[in-house]
Amino acid sequence: MRVKPFIYIYPYLFKIFCLIGCCILENRIFAQIESNFNSKTLQNILQNMNIKFLPFDRRKEKTSLRAFIYHRGQEYRVSVGESVIMKYWSEAKGRCKLVREYKEAAFVNKRIDDLEKILSGIVTSYGLVTPTERQVRDDFKQHMEQMNIDAGGVAHKMESQYLVNFARSFADEAIRHHRTRTGYITTIHKLEEYEKHTRSRLRFIDIDMNFYNHFHRWMTEGSYMKKDKEYYYSKNYIGGLFKNITVFMNEAHSRGLHNFTGYRDKKFRVESEQTDSIYLTLPELEKIFNLNFTEDMLVGNGFDARPQNLKRAIFSLNEERDRFLIGCFTALRHSDYSRLESLHFSDDIIAIWTQKKDKKVYIPMHHLLRKILLRRGNVLPEPISDQKHNDQIKVIGRLAGIDGEVLLTKTRGGARENIVGKKYEFITSHTARRSGATNMYLAGIDVKFIQDILGHAKVEQTIRYIKVSAEENAKRLQAHPYFTGKN
Repeated sequence: MRVKPFIYIYPYLFKIFCLIGCCILENRIFAQIESNFNSKTLQNILQNMNIKFLPFDRRKEKTSLRAFIYHRGQEYRVSVGESVIMKYWSEAKGRCKLVREYKEAAFVNKRIDDLEKILSGIVTSYGLVTPTERQVRDDFKQHMEQMNIDAGGVAHKMESQYLVNFARSFADEAIRHHRTRTGYITTIHKLEEYEKHTRSRLRFIDIDMNFYNHFHRWMTEGSYMKKDKEYYYSKNYIGGLFKNITVFMNEAHSRGLHNFTGYRDKKFRVESEQTDSIYLTLPELEKIFNLNFTEDMLVGNGFDARPQNLKRAIFSLNEERDRFLIGCFTALRHSDYSRLESLHFSDDIIAIWTQKKDKKVYIPMHHLLRKILLRRGNVLPEPISDQKHNDQIKVIGRLAGIDGEVLLTKTRGGARENIVGKKYEFITSHTARRSGATNMYLAGIDVKFIQDILGHAKVEQTIRYIKVSAEENAKRLQAHPYFTGKN
């Protein structure tokens, strides 16, 4: 067989090489075209995208914002978690007006600028693909959550990062004494007032030393009205607010809602002071015990002279006198001595589970307490609110002639102030507990036994309850064998 010369294969090889060359060139051309197209398309996306921020409800004083994104014939609506005050909102600029009375305006505008960049970045990340509104919303939510995580938060819902929101739910579900829960509610109300003052919402990440200093200054400079008189907040009151804020933050942390630690700074402290308060001596308690409320006495002291009202007043005063004396001779809290029943008395010993500490205490019965039960036929007073009880015992103190002038000091508005008044004006339900502890101490009862009666975990707590002057303490020690030289 005759083989064809190699020269005859050249035309075929030439055609093959031409085809390969054309394919390579074509791919390069198309790659360049596609690159130019994508670059121009992305630029057009950015140029053609329009993002506006509009108030959700213009009728409200303060309303949330929604972002309206217009892109390639599509409209996306996204709630961005930002609120504005309508009277400071500029519809034309889509931003807050920079005015002196709205100090937060610049910060809000900065957050809106940041939100606009985030939203535009989310949309452009899809390139030539047109996302759905649900995709944009989900991406925005995930982006904000990631930012929160990067900053130390771990919550999965934006609303759960607001302190007051969590505090409300915690106060509702917390198994605490009603006075503790009342303290939580009071703290929440103060935080809401502060948010209104600063025109912002507090998040967990905001609770740090910067918040501490601003909130402390705001409370110290603040005041409230009571019976047409202005009062500044005491150091203990402000300290109680910070104590509850710390409780809220610790509880939220334990539930995995945040990892912030700014509130654990050593300077983020709960301030308190040992308050000046009174106690009633045994002679003063005996004066109250021996009080005989008559119609002539009440009319002479400004009571309503109508017979029916006088009878009601006498009954009420007798009830509150005995209730208060029971507290003085047992050193129980009002929440405990106001709910005593006959079943708590056995063999001259009072045994009761205290509400606040949930601890059972045993108290020997004072001889005057036995007389109170005897004249009442062993029927104890019905429970009454702390406030009504406080109002009545001040009246009882006045009628008993406990009207010597006393001087008390307290820190209000960041400054120590002296308060002068009649002694009966300072009598409260807690005076009963302090009087019981102090009179036991002056009678020579060991502090350790008083601690057991009061139900305190530490003896230092008991010592704070004992209101004894240096002179009284010296008189108490006069009879001690160390000073008398007698065994």
